Amino acid sequence: MAEDGSSYNRDVYIGWCNDETQVKSTDQGAICDAVITSVEAVYGADVFFLLYAAGFAMLCAGSVRSKNVKNIMLKNLLDACGGAIGFWSLGYAFAYGGSDKYHKAFIGNTDFFLRNFNKGEDYASWFFQFAFAATAATIVAGTVAERCKMAAYLCYSVMLTGF
Repeated sequence: MAEDGSSYNRDVYIGWCNDETQVKSTDQGAICDAVITSVEAVYGADVFFLLYAAGFAMLCAGSVRSKNVKNIMLKNLLDACGGAIGFWSLGYAFAYGGSDKYHKAFIGNTDFFLRNFNKGEDYASWFFQFAFAATAATIVAGTVAERCKMAAYLCYSVMLTGF
């Protein structure tokens, strides 16, 4: 559990950042934060651009008739765009946005529209989590290919990543 009461603890990525005896000065703490932020940004970009976007786009393109390849590629692009809007507005806040004073809230109740974000590490954390939320929405793209209208699919994508 993180210091602020949330269940997401960024320090699990780098083991020595958890040991307060090793992080004695503010310089070491700043280096630790920079390393964690960099790791989250790089891993998020790997998942989002290399594994998620290219992999699912090719999988979906191979599962449809050649006349619908452009349509399915657009759906994959709209997954990222619509998913970003849904995760930016509600999804991150519901998943990681604080809790009540007893830490028994069902869903988060702060950070809607990333309102309390003021550091680069907060945005790197958001992007890392968004990459996986958008991937979850894209998995369904191949199954509804050629069976669903574009507007309905975009609504589905925004709702899945937002809730």
